[in-house]
Amino acid sequence: MKICILNVLHPPFDKRVFHKVATSLVRAGHTVVSIVPSTEPVPETQGITFHVIPPAASIRGRLISVVRLIRHGLRERADVYLGVEPESWFAGLVVKCLLGCKVVLDLHEYVPTEFAKFFPKSLHAAVAWITLAAMRIFARFTDHIILTRNSFDGQFAGLSTPRTVVINTNHVQPACGEIPEELSQRYGARPTLIHQGLFGDVRGSWKLLEAVRIVVRQKPDLKVIILGEYSYGSLDEYHLAIKNAGLDAVFDFESWVAYEKVPAYIAVSDIGLILFQPGPINHTLAMPHKLFDYMREAKPTIAPEFALEVRAIMAEADCGILVNVTDPQSIADAILRLLDDPAEARRLGENGRRAVETKFNWQNDERNLIAAFASLEKKK
Repeated sequence: MKICILNVLHPPFDKRVFHKVATSLVRAGHTVVSIVPSTEPVPETQGITFHVIPPAASIRGRLISVVRLIRHGLRERADVYLGVEPESWFAGLVVKCLLGCKVVLDLHEYVPTEFAKFFPKSLHAAVAWITLAAMRIFARFTDHIILTRNSFDGQFAGLSTPRTVVINTNHVQPACGEIPEELSQRYGARPTLIHQGLFGDVRGSWKLLEAVRIVVRQKPDLKVIILGEYSYGSLDEYHLAIKNAGLDAVFDFESWVAYEKVPAYIAVSDIGLILFQPGPINHTLAMPHKLFDYMREAKPTIAPEFALEVRAIMAEADCGILVNVTDPQSIADAILRLLDDPAEARRLGENGRRAVETKFNWQNDERNLIAAFASLEKKK
């Protein structure tokens, strides 16, 4: 089949959309075209052809992107259109009305509450309810829904639309065995924490800062790697707070590194951090890539005890410590426990690696993805 992926916000080489979904579909023998936001042309990569539209910098821009996706999508005359955001899902449904093709949704976020954020707080509950009702209507015209976590299924309870869970696992590959000399010199002999992915206040940046202030009293040579953009709150304000706390030498910020270089940063670290703060439903139902990144590199993870999906996986794998992430002391205690007991840290890390090798890996989830698209071919 020819499959056209529609993206309003996801960049060309998104971790899930490109490195997992698109490449897996190509390996399964499908022709894949991805329409992506970019200011530059994107060459064909790993068998995937790209067409670019201007990035959306505002709500108005996102609406314009929907029109562009519809226009480009109609030109592709694909068999299946894959939407990876609510806007691109809608664009795919419009194309379906005009061409009679099939539409698949790859659902990454809990949309009702995310959409409600664009409205005054007093309207959040009503907007979330209306959004969910609209999604259930859209779902009736959708041929398959891919869910990134089990807890999303309740949004479509009672509907006959086929649904498949394909979580954010990683490809099984050997743990990183070669750490660049520059990373080894900087971190190899020092206790090191890493937070990978988007960061900021709602992802625990300020709680981590307070926890680090506690930890450095016992571990003055501590290093903390922040690998990803500071997207929630003011990075300048955060840098100033770090400076005022006398922790400039502790925190290292890397806003972006190539996908294939991420494992080395995790491998040189001792502990992986997930510090989502309570409040957003997306945090309660979080299924972050970073959990499986840490597990694959056999690193113990510190994560929120309130995050249902994360808690279930970590409990099953026994691969880290669940904490009250609103309490810096609780975070600090977990960090010190793992740093002071390397045998326990190693046991938890090895448990995570074993769970990745046997169950939580993209090779397993890829089969579910391919089967979902194969079911569409049978319905022709």
